[in-house]
Amino acid sequence: MKRKEAELMLKTSLESEKKERQRIAADIHDGVSGDLNAIRNFISILLKTEQDVEKQEMFAEIKSGVEAALENTRIVSYKLMPPLLEKEGFIVALQDYFERLNSKNSAVFSLNFNSRYVDMTNEMAYELFRVLQEFTTNMMKYGNVSEAKVNVMDEAQALKITIQDNGTPYNFKEMYLNSKGTGLKNINSRLKVIEANLIQNEVTDGNSFLIVIRK
Repeated sequence: MKRKEAELMLKTSLESEKKERQRIAADIHDGVSGDLNAIRNFISILLKTEQDVEKQEMFAEIKSGVEAALENTRIVSYKLMPPLLEKEGFIVALQDYFERLNSKNSAVFSLNFNSRYVDMTNEMAYELFRVLQEFTTNMMKYGNVSEAKVNVMDEAQALKITIQDNGTPYNFKEMYLNSKGTGLKNINSRLKVIEANLIQNEVTDGNSFLIVIRK
């Protein structure tokens, strides 16, 4: 009974987190981004009508700062709730996420899959996406990774996701037990909620993990 209660509390907590992320992402997109766009458009008008060179330079600098702030709000909103996840599905959202990572980092992330449409609930897609986000964040922060590959196989009996990198080897279970951070704990909690098993494969170079969800 205690285990079931703990699992229910965890599931409720993660669901509340998801809704709060959706709300904040929408507020940023509709509110802050809208205001910044309006400011940028107003400055663009000033740039066209202003004849004074010094003022033109000042307006150009302000516009550049507003555009940087607008891009940062887009990034924050995306990290809170990837818009493609519910609209286009898990694979498309993951492809877009890796493309963004590759454009801003020296490490190369690649995705292979046997089906563009993976049969899963929105809840499962969200939790798996967050798990992969945690893995990639850890790779970039601590793993000295230059290459990472994710393989998604949607089979009749199970969904299997392989995560492989060429970074610094580590033991997931040992780090999970000894870590004071939240990254590995978040991975473990999210996998529990969707009843997924995490297996660490023995490899000679880097790290290799297998996530299995039975159907």
